[in-house]
Amino acid sequence: MRHVKKSVWAACMVTMLAGTAWAQDKPYAGVELKMLGIGDTSVTRVAPLVGEFEAQTGIKVHIDQLPYPGLIDKIIVESSSDNPTYQLLWVDSPWVGMLGEAGALEDLTSRAKRDAKEIGLDDIVPVQLQELSWQGKLLGFPASGMTWLQQYRQDLIDNPDEKANFKKKYGYDLAPAKTWQQYRDIAEFFSRKKGELAAGKPLDHDLYGVSQSYSRVQGAITHDYFPFMRSFGGDYWDPKTGLCAMMGEPHVKAAEYMKALVPFNPPDYLGLMWDIQSGFMERGEAAQAAYWSVRSVRLTNPDEAAVAKDGKIGFAANPVSDAGPQPTYTGTLGFAVNAKSPEKEKDAAWEFIKWATSEKLMRRFAEEGKGVSQFRKSILADPKLQAKYPYYKVLLDSQVDARRRIFHPFYQTVEENFGVELSKYMAGETPTALEALTKACTAVNTQLSMFPLEQRLRWIRDTPVEVLAK
Repeated sequence: MRHVKKSVWAACMVTMLAGTAWAQDKPYAGVELKMLGIGDTSVTRVAPLVGEFEAQTGIKVHIDQLPYPGLIDKIIVESSSDNPTYQLLWVDSPWVGMLGEAGALEDLTSRAKRDAKEIGLDDIVPVQLQELSWQGKLLGFPASGMTWLQQYRQDLIDNPDEKANFKKKYGYDLAPAKTWQQYRDIAEFFSRKKGELAAGKPLDHDLYGVSQSYSRVQGAITHDYFPFMRSFGGDYWDPKTGLCAMMGEPHVKAAEYMKALVPFNPPDYLGLMWDIQSGFMERGEAAQAAYWSVRSVRLTNPDEAAVAKDGKIGFAANPVSDAGPQPTYTGTLGFAVNAKSPEKEKDAAWEFIKWATSEKLMRRFAEEGKGVSQFRKSILADPKLQAKYPYYKVLLDSQVDARRRIFHPFYQTVEENFGVELSKYMAGETPTALEALTKACTAVNTQLSMFPLEQRLRWIRDTPVEVLAK
């Protein structure tokens, strides 16, 4: 009987110790998280693999994918609730000022510093971390790092007949545009009707010289205007007053240039939102586009873009204006933690973010042919992956001199007013670019002027993110 008792006791001890070890190995086992996400590659690549994360950690993650329009409003509601449904939040970098000022996002600074080696903090392109910071605090972690770059039909530009005809008409060699004037010339040259020849073959569809975003929905036109504005030497704010300053010569030139491209865009240009605009490139129906690298991922994947089967896409840094080279216009799509979540759920959410943005997973996506717009230097610099994804080298080289995009708490106000007024100008409802920009700036400043100068200046100050401090 004594031997039986000892055996039972030993078995209980083994079970208890095994359970203790399992609990130490998986301290968040049983925690369930929900992510408020979007149908972007930063999410769609990860979503099918959450079962692997659950097997490793015991944490169950459910991802809801909503449309971009209205997502920020949903996030604001969620982050205001004392009992939030979503612990994980997908964020676009222009939102961090608004969400940061409201205290909606958990400060990840201490976690990122603690786990710097594990997450490969030094491997991340610095501006991509800066993009998701507010007042120096890291409020999100990169899941997709973007630049605004040039995408073009390399099969058309490399064609000998097209080269000869272009030089005859414009007096210089056909190549990826180095200046915005060249970009405009290329757009004009390749604007062709169904049945005309392109690279020696009859077109079975109209070919548009360029495809840009002009829709006012969710400020799509604003997202295109700001990179043009940066390229022409403009900035958002008056550094002395903290008020909107987008009414100067560079700003007017940028708007006028966008309008000069309208004749070479699809005829329904005012409806060109992001997915619609990039769809013309993906189907091979546009010769070029200046657009976010987040869509470059699809242009190299034959499962997602017909042009990857029937044509060839090239990539280059954006052209320059007469203002000369300007810092690369960047953006980041990231994962954040709802500040209203319980502490254990916050910690579990951070474990998910580390896994979902890890070098291991990012490299796996790239090698499988389903990459994201990459933010890790080691992957962007990999020669084999650069050969597979030509835009990787462009991303790496162009971010040596880069500057983040708008991050102001009143971003939504800016996006809405500039979206409306620029759209009216492009449609001919407003006669001049200056009038359109003045109306938009005045509407923004009417709200900003109610706040003290010190506060306005703090809002436009881009404090270096603390996790990069040595």
